Amino acid sequence: MPTRRLRTDLVIPALNEASNIDALFDVLDTLGPDDVRHIVLADNGSTDDTAARAAARGAIVVHEPARGYGAACLRALAHLATLDPPPEIITFLDADLADDPRALPTLLAPIRAGDAEIAIGSRVRLAAPGALNLVQR
Repeated sequence: MPTRRLRTDLVIPALNEASNIDALFDVLDTLGPDDVRHIVLADNGSTDDTAARAAARGAIVVHEPARGYGAACLRALAHLATLDPPPEIITFLDADLADDPRALPTLLAPIRAGDAEIAIGSRVRLAAPGALNLVQR
């Protein structure tokens, strides 16, 4: 089956990640419009300029004062639900570059080909021994 173009939006929960934003967006800028339509950064109460840096790089910034990765993700999802047309694929990515955004096309290929409805990436196999604790795995 040929690859389909699907509206793909990216959710990035972030807390005090200003030092990583430019490097993250430098990598995201290498992806094409078929890879990512909107980037939504869910600022989770940062005290640095995470939100301003992300907005300057073209991200939609939403603010979630309740601390926690899940709360930030839910806030971003609530924003995505207001878009017309809504996304067909939603991808979650950490702001600290622990996940490689260049892997998105490969990760999403089975969905775009119609062979899968969900894709889950894992960085565990590539991690150095001892680099990830139980929760991170």
